[in-house]
Amino acid sequence: MNILNILQHIENVDQELYERLSPRRRVMKDFFNLGKKISVAAVPLALGTLFQKAYGQTGNNTVVLEALNFALALEYMEFHFYNNALTLTPALIPAGDKPVITTLRDHEQAHINLLIQTIQSLNGTVRAAMPYEAFDYTKVATNVNTSYSTFLRTAMLLEDLGVRAYKGQLISLTENNAVLSAALRIHSVEARHAAQIRLMVNKLQLVNLKQLRPWPGQRRSDNGDLLKDNFNDSTLGTMAAIYDKDSTVANNENKTVQAGISLVGINGNVEVTVAPAAESFDEFLLTASARKAANDLFIKTGYKLI
Repeated sequence: MNILNILQHIENVDQELYERLSPRRRVMKDFFNLGKKISVAAVPLALGTLFQKAYGQTGNNTVVLEALNFALALEYMEFHFYNNALTLTPALIPAGDKPVITTLRDHEQAHINLLIQTIQSLNGTVRAAMPYEAFDYTKVATNVNTSYSTFLRTAMLLEDLGVRAYKGQLISLTENNAVLSAALRIHSVEARHAAQIRLMVNKLQLVNLKQLRPWPGQRRSDNGDLLKDNFNDSTLGTMAAIYDKDSTVANNENKTVQAGISLVGINGNVEVTVAPAAESFDEFLLTASARKAANDLFIKTGYKLI
């Protein structure tokens, strides 16, 4: 995990973070100087002390901790998917793509470390680590460990679910600006993961996915025609739990109204039709919906999230 890089990422989102600690430049200077004096193994402890000052709050952090622990479970789910492919089925991934998959795996590990550190800094109890045995990725497709195209499309499902789930957790973090900023940064990384995987799938030029774009939206046929009410870019089953809707109609992926404002033809722009209006925002998943999707699609009995 690149601790200093994570701090810089958080800084980009939360300009107030360092002001809460002490003057921004002095804090960063102190931490960088500290990094020169201590071993790499001690850096996470130093980071925890730094976060404690910014994240520690009086009052009840129960809702925040529940959101962070749920996000942690999702990170384990993604980490093991990539790590298993790299370590147990290395022949599955083409040599040219291994650096990308390795980077994705390492990002997920960094997210796990950061979430654990943040939960501890809030004096919370970190959920039990979830091992690889907790997950069954063949529930989506039985050939996920033997077909690279299926592997990538399953990765797309994982990342798209992660993006929507993270967005749903942000609702619980609005009272803690520092933690909210960190979660937003992870959310943006997950979105870039999803875009990267989609580009890799597009490169394969699979039948029915030749027009796949880097973002979720109404699917197009290989000829470029819009496929009405079809948002499942993976083409693996229906996957309504990820791409269709949440527990309320308001969160359909074909939603075209945001904050009470219709995006169709907004500001007189006739080119903003229903399809681009719907795909311009990632819709969040409420915790119950995201949990159900993860349990149904990826998690084994005995490890299911409750």
